[in-house]
Amino acid sequence: MKWLHFTVTKLTFCIIIGILIGYYTPIPWKISCLIFGSFFSVLCVFFWIANKRFIQTIHFGILTFLTTISLGIVIENFHEEKNHSTHLNHLATIENTQIRIHEVLKSNTYYHRYIGEVVTANTQNASGKVLIHIQKDSILTSLHVDTILYTEILPKEIQNALNPTSFDYKAYLSDRYIYHDLYLKPNEYILAKDYPQTLYGYVDIFRKKIHDRLLENDFKADELAVMEALLLGQRQQISKELQTNYAKAGAIHILAISGLHIGILVILLQFLLKPLHHFRYGKPLKLLLMVSILWSFAFVSGLSASVVRAVTMFSAIVIATHFRRETDTLQVLTVSMFFLLLFKPHFLFDVGFQLSYAAVFAIVYLQPLWKKVWDPKLFIPKSFWSLLTVSFSAQLGALPLSLYYFHQFPGLFFVANLTIIPVLGIILVLGILVITLSYFQVLPEFLAELYRFIIQQMNAFVSWIASFEQFIFDKIPMSLYQLVGCYLIIISCAAYFHLPKKKQLQIALCSILVCQSLWFLDRSDQLSTEDSFMVFHQNKASILAKKQKNSFHLFHNLDSISFAENYLIKDQLKQQVNKSVSFDRLQNVYKINDAYLLRVDSLGIYTMANLKSTYILLSNSPKINLNRMINDLQPKYIIADGSNYRSYIERWKVAAEKQKIPFHYTGEKGFFSISLWE
Repeated sequence: MKWLHFTVTKLTFCIIIGILIGYYTPIPWKISCLIFGSFFSVLCVFFWIANKRFIQTIHFGILTFLTTISLGIVIENFHEEKNHSTHLNHLATIENTQIRIHEVLKSNTYYHRYIGEVVTANTQNASGKVLIHIQKDSILTSLHVDTILYTEILPKEIQNALNPTSFDYKAYLSDRYIYHDLYLKPNEYILAKDYPQTLYGYVDIFRKKIHDRLLENDFKADELAVMEALLLGQRQQISKELQTNYAKAGAIHILAISGLHIGILVILLQFLLKPLHHFRYGKPLKLLLMVSILWSFAFVSGLSASVVRAVTMFSAIVIATHFRRETDTLQVLTVSMFFLLLFKPHFLFDVGFQLSYAAVFAIVYLQPLWKKVWDPKLFIPKSFWSLLTVSFSAQLGALPLSLYYFHQFPGLFFVANLTIIPVLGIILVLGILVITLSYFQVLPEFLAELYRFIIQQMNAFVSWIASFEQFIFDKIPMSLYQLVGCYLIIISCAAYFHLPKKKQLQIALCSILVCQSLWFLDRSDQLSTEDSFMVFHQNKASILAKKQKNSFHLFHNLDSISFAENYLIKDQLKQQVNKSVSFDRLQNVYKINDAYLLRVDSLGIYTMANLKSTYILLSNSPKINLNRMINDLQPKYIIADGSNYRSYIERWKVAAEKQKIPFHYTGEKGFFSISLWE
């Protein structure tokens, strides 16, 4: 592959390695700068010598790679906000904070949610991002970007995942440099009357004005949500049901602005600005306007990873086209990735960034192979085959990552894509026209009615496809080993079909063997996991499990509907591959090794003849005197799960501490696990 010999490709791999080293290995900022400075200084000397001799040795190449890797470490440390001396983590005590709203998130049932940036702490300059939850009430409306609030409630460190295999929200937020959260009631903060406006604030005002103008034209909630997702990159208003339907239909990428949308915008701009060619400086002006409009659109849509990737890539293509340079799409993609990671290293851990690049690389690399299968000459079959193969290529490239993160594959994805993508250009162009006219309050009623009808029909079509649940393959487990193995096979087999020679065939066959080895390694890791008895955290319910080498036995007190919809149980079952799974109602006593676990529920009964319990599990808020129970049973450990009232938990915690008995509340410390002997 020529692409692998491209210099920036090698440097991009080195930057990625450096970012990963800096991410997983805590290297102090000063040491990482010293390492980079040393490598860079030696590299400059080698470069000077190489220029004198007109020869570049292998030592120069190795040193370049090491310098780039050390640069990746420096970049990761530089962007890590916890390394800054003013970060919240470095403050011994915090009495009050001033926080600026940076981003408005999707609200839930009880809270408005925001990402805030700390401005001051204890009246001194401070930094750090905070996830803010403000309790809803009948008076409070959603805050705007740049609003500054003052509070004496202290931000707390974000809690770890409470159950194994649950989504690690703390890790997700830490990849966005958010390490604290803050829960506020309406009377626990004060809003500043005047505050400076940033570019993000002006963009938010612009989006809000568009939203209000569209509401004036009687667009309903789902129609408005889809319009804002398609044209403004804002998905906060999309209902859970509608988002689920698009995901099940394999069309969720349509709601996320990416290369498809930016490409259509570039074609539209090329057409609209073509008359500028007739003026003396028309072509440079056209280039300036196109790049400016593309990046303005990126700002308006929120600068997400997929948008920035697409705008960076198309900006490079537009500039190269202007200067009449030949462009290799793979090289343009690589250059865009290199510069994005220089400025935003944690994009590397963004799921949207990974899926976006995987899909586009697959389209560029795999789509030409389909032409070898069939290359029609007529327009209609050629267009149909092109759309189908692009869709298949993108889905194949993103499939392993989709299974790894979401464990789901929509079997009818090609139906949705073949139907919606051909008309998506019309939908986007018409949508831009609708938004522009509505912003200036000159939108004709017939045009608003037409666009409402189009969005309604698209939503209805997607919902219809999503209703065929027999074609939705879910609960598919995919480990990191399996993910690597799948991509090895896809890349090596594609390389063989591009250049069907003996060497490529050998590599493809070896990749299959490596993939099998990785799957066996993953299987052995699963079998080698420790047998255990677990008490999970579940609000208003109790869920226990006994996990052994070849079996998984789950105990619960949920009704049939709650059981079927419970995310914790779904997540656990996905992990139990090749194991016999059984379910049962909760028991009062469990024998664990040579000890017993006694479950005390709302009945409060704990006296059992000849039973000395090592573990006590409190569930469903039993009305007991914990001191008396400790004296009677003399347990070694007391566990309280999420089915108990919080006031009871606080009282029991104090009582256990006085008696010097370890107390484990799953809502704070996470699930409780007891190792089982052979």
